[in-house]
Amino acid sequence: MELLNSIQRDTIDPEYAAVASGGHGRSRAPVLVVVIGLIAGLMFTTSGLRGGLRAADAVSARTELITQIDQTEQRIQELRAQGNQLSIEIEQIEREQLGDAHVLSEPDLVWSGLISVSGPGILLTISDNPKDANGTIVDQDLREVANGLWLAGAEAISINGHRLSARTAIRQAGAAVTVDYRSLTTPYRIEAIGDPGALGSAFTGNSGGSWLSFLSRNYGVTWAIERRSELLLGPDAGLGVDHAGVA
Repeated sequence: MELLNSIQRDTIDPEYAAVASGGHGRSRAPVLVVVIGLIAGLMFTTSGLRGGLRAADAVSARTELITQIDQTEQRIQELRAQGNQLSIEIEQIEREQLGDAHVLSEPDLVWSGLISVSGPGILLTISDNPKDANGTIVDQDLREVANGLWLAGAEAISINGHRLSARTAIRQAGAAVTVDYRSLTTPYRIEAIGDPGALGSAFTGNSGGSWLSFLSRNYGVTWAIERRSELLLGPDAGLGVDHAGVA
């Protein structure tokens, strides 16, 4: 009988009873907390390392992209210079082989944009207003300026190094302005050959100057005219004849 009473009395595990009553039995809870803490720390460390690697990769990719852009722009400038030199050589060969009979006169060559030209003139610099979305120069603005310079008596014009001719197209391509499909960036440097004093004064007083004054007053676009004693404008690299011939 005493054995049965003992079994009924001690059905709960002695260690569990000791813990429940405030005794010193073993507990797995502290060990479990330590294990979970170690796992969480390892996860955070791994995540931090991955984030650091991604940031480093992004910086490296950006640096490489900037380098490629700079190299491409330099190559474009080199090719443009080669094109200008080839145009001069072609003109010389035509004169030697054909004589003057079928070669355009010098004024015609200048107006057509087929040859490089130099002389005094003005440099017109136009800059966007980055604080106003309406202060961004668009294709219409540059067309108005170019027409104003022709009207003022300019004999040759280039925009950011791109020579204008009768076949030059100034268009908008997304957020960029293009001249013969070549993208331009602000500030826009417009060189015009002609009498510096008369050209600048006439432009300021005609529709081209009025257009820029409107943009300046209303949208914060900035522009300035400088007189230059010598400008060098290359030929229009986009000109070419595939089907037309001399009659």
